[in-house]
Amino acid sequence: MSEHWEASAAQRARVQRFEVWLLGYVQEAKDAGRLDDDERAIRNGDADSPFCSALLQAYGNEAEQHLADFFMFPVLHESIPNMRARVDRVWGFARDVNDLLTEAVKKWGRDYTCQLALQRLRHQLSHPADATECAAPRWMDAERALIRAQYAEPVRSHQIADLKAALTRSSHPFLEPAPDTLAQLICDMKSSRATLNELMDLMERSCDTWVDEQFRPPPQVEDCECTGRMRTAEFFGLTEQADELAQAYARQGPLSAEWVKRLFDLEWPRSARVVGACLSQEDDVLKDFQPEALDWVYGHCVKPLTEAITSLGQLAQELGVDYESGERRSLSGIRFVVAGARLLAQMPSPPPILGLVQTDAERSAARALKLICNVQPLGAAESADLVAELRQFAPEVLLQLLRHCRAQAEEVLEALGWGSAAPLYRFMRERERADPNEYFDVPLLKEHLQCAGQPGELLLDWHKKYKHLKVTVYRINAVRGVEDKKLAGMLGKLSQEHIRVWGMVPLRDTADLRERFDFFKGAGKQASKLFGSERSANVRDAAAAALVQLAHNAGFADVTEMEWSLDATSQSAQDWTWQQDDYAVELSLVRFQPQLQVRKAGKALKSLPPALKKDAGLAPLLAQLDLLKDQSKRYRIALENLMVSGRALAPDQLRELSNLPMARQLLTALYLQTPDGGLGLLDDSLAQLRLLDADGALADAARPVELPLTIAHVHSILATGRLIACQRHAVQSSLVQPFKQAFRECYVLTPAEREARDVSRRFEGRRVKTSVLGAILSARGWRVDGSDFDFVARKRLAPDIAVELSLPDVYQFLTQEEATVLGEISFTRQAEPMALEEAPPLGFSEAMRDLDLVITAGAADSDEHSAEVQHARVALVGALLPSLGLKNVSLEGHHAVIQGKRASYRLHLGTAVIHVIPAGYLCIVPADKASQKAVALPFVDDDQRTSEVLSKLLLLSADDKIKDPSILAQIEGRVAQA
Repeated sequence: MSEHWEASAAQRARVQRFEVWLLGYVQEAKDAGRLDDDERAIRNGDADSPFCSALLQAYGNEAEQHLADFFMFPVLHESIPNMRARVDRVWGFARDVNDLLTEAVKKWGRDYTCQLALQRLRHQLSHPADATECAAPRWMDAERALIRAQYAEPVRSHQIADLKAALTRSSHPFLEPAPDTLAQLICDMKSSRATLNELMDLMERSCDTWVDEQFRPPPQVEDCECTGRMRTAEFFGLTEQADELAQAYARQGPLSAEWVKRLFDLEWPRSARVVGACLSQEDDVLKDFQPEALDWVYGHCVKPLTEAITSLGQLAQELGVDYESGERRSLSGIRFVVAGARLLAQMPSPPPILGLVQTDAERSAARALKLICNVQPLGAAESADLVAELRQFAPEVLLQLLRHCRAQAEEVLEALGWGSAAPLYRFMRERERADPNEYFDVPLLKEHLQCAGQPGELLLDWHKKYKHLKVTVYRINAVRGVEDKKLAGMLGKLSQEHIRVWGMVPLRDTADLRERFDFFKGAGKQASKLFGSERSANVRDAAAAALVQLAHNAGFADVTEMEWSLDATSQSAQDWTWQQDDYAVELSLVRFQPQLQVRKAGKALKSLPPALKKDAGLAPLLAQLDLLKDQSKRYRIALENLMVSGRALAPDQLRELSNLPMARQLLTALYLQTPDGGLGLLDDSLAQLRLLDADGALADAARPVELPLTIAHVHSILATGRLIACQRHAVQSSLVQPFKQAFRECYVLTPAEREARDVSRRFEGRRVKTSVLGAILSARGWRVDGSDFDFVARKRLAPDIAVELSLPDVYQFLTQEEATVLGEISFTRQAEPMALEEAPPLGFSEAMRDLDLVITAGAADSDEHSAEVQHARVALVGALLPSLGLKNVSLEGHHAVIQGKRASYRLHLGTAVIHVIPAGYLCIVPADKASQKAVALPFVDDDQRTSEVLSKLLLLSADDKIKDPSILAQIEGRVAQA
């Protein structure tokens, strides 16, 4: 074979002709801006692609030869900079030209191109230091000297800092098309098996002399990855095309086991793609060769310790085994687990698990052990065989194996004689991986501890000794009452884990319960004084999780029940009046808020005089005022959450709540539902219920509450057919509710959502202010999580069900931009997608309502309202009209039509926009907040737009009494236009 890659006279002539033609074509394509389109058309297999049509027209039957010669002899042409120089600045679309030519070669390449590619590849592998290959075009003279200085001499004399990088870089500075590109082309073209066998021979038995002569690695090279000889084919990345070779070979017929095993050795140690494809069985061509791949991997397991760990560590990395890969299991068969135990027995210092490694050597060993010690699920017979095999190892070896062997942990425990501790160990593993704020199931833990017995104690002692599963072991000790002398100090520092754990520590008495409850309630406020917003939010979340643990620890169903019980036990009969000299102060509840009425000599005062605030005799009444304010906020939220969750209130709970004045006033203003679907209102004792009939009237006789009652959600009221009756009764009886119940927006699946099945796009693309989005989502129980380009807002609807809102334009943190776009909404069960129809109806409705509130309050581009908001407002206005006595107002869809004396008007109930019929728009600036409250709403929620609608309705229904000159001028002008 010639020492230089030289073209024949005929090939040289073809290259020169093709270069002139290509220059013209590329210039024309560049001017037309279609270079990318031409390359894409070839890749897609378009028969009439512009480039191929022009090539065929120019050269006819010799089109393939011209294209192949030009592609394979790049050193001959200099007008078009090629990829070997890596200098795209000379001609900015040189990469596009290279892509165009590559795709054209794939399409046009036949026997001539395949043979020329093999010749070119053979020369490159045999003569990688050929001077003609290293010679750059003339315009690269300056660059050539620099490249030679940086690469050639330092590499050959081992003067570069990183020998490993020099030995494993994928391509020579100038060889182009690169060897791996040529191999890819041969695989992509319709090559015969003979051609593919030649390619395989080049991969397998390429000339080693150049590498051996130019690169003689020192005896010890970092990571031991460059010891021994390295084939030229590996050096140039050629073996990375082994999986492509398998695909091309399979197109000619079935593969043999021996041929596939050759591929295993051919690509290793540079890669293990073929092995991985065989193990995963995801590739149709290679899925039948899993046994051969397993045997090949096991061959590495039985090598000497150092060599086995190095090979298996590299293989594990190739197969994607890392700390985050969870329970991924690439291998099957008990022999691998036994091999893992055998390797551990030989190690003087076994490595920690993959997530705790400190050095590269430890990482390689931990990755290797994770690969071979976790295999596919075993049958009963295999499991018994594994236990028998493992019993030959010492207990200390098995305990080390337990750290790395999650998948077969039960078999390892059985071999140790600790089989009864298997449920406890599974619990510990699951809890260590869980969200730290997730509920820690103490009753289940105690059950596992009891079943485990002495092996459970040994298991915990071993984990404590090696500081493994530290968080879970610490929690278990806390539950068991093991004293932690550092706990008090860490609580003072607001340590999040210690806050969570304090909720699990056994309670001493009611005073201890009250102390912890008060601490957890105030932790968030204390954190905001000491830390930034992110850490303060984390402390609040930890305190919320601790309250849940504390409630269960004290025997309550949830935090709300615990709060009510503590409030009820601390509530004492107290006089709500105070008198001294001429002053009289009285505490009362007005619209669910405590108020002080102060009088002096019978005359009402606007506020409490400063002198009285310091009077010690008034202090108990002022303390009661603060308590009621706190209860008003907490109880409203708690009762609304009860309504949304659908949880029931037992008669005993109602009797307990009847001792709390604030709870009594809130509950008597809400409609409660009986187990058989009846709706009614409680009396002041919370022990009697008056049912509501279909016409919206309450029964004269009340009946005792003997069964649990739920706070009726609008969704369930609608299902009973009593929604209109409830709304009518609320208006006619002037009932004011602590939050929207009878007039609450109700959201159900739309036809589009049913068709989409598992994703809702009803709010997709809506731009909202991030400050409003963050505030409302936080208040409604959502949590924004994510990393770069993958942010979601998530709300848990049930222990195993959550709703997620994608935030596609959030990259680092929510308020980075002033506004953002809402994305798709989906629901998950145990972190897996679920169909929208399977989502709980109440949870679905409330999740959509939360997001609708965001859009209503924080729309960045427009003032639009959803159909659900408009429907609820139409129902409210319709119910209020009779009590307002507005006979000249009628409802038409989402509009109120007002027949005034000056003109007729159409008022949109969603946006409060007014049009004079038929002339046009009427601008009325919304009244201030004080004026809007002249119309009493049947709920205390702040709904400024509804108040605005009602205010405009009242104003226009009596338009003859309007005195504002600007409004009158507009009305008269519109009437004149009509």
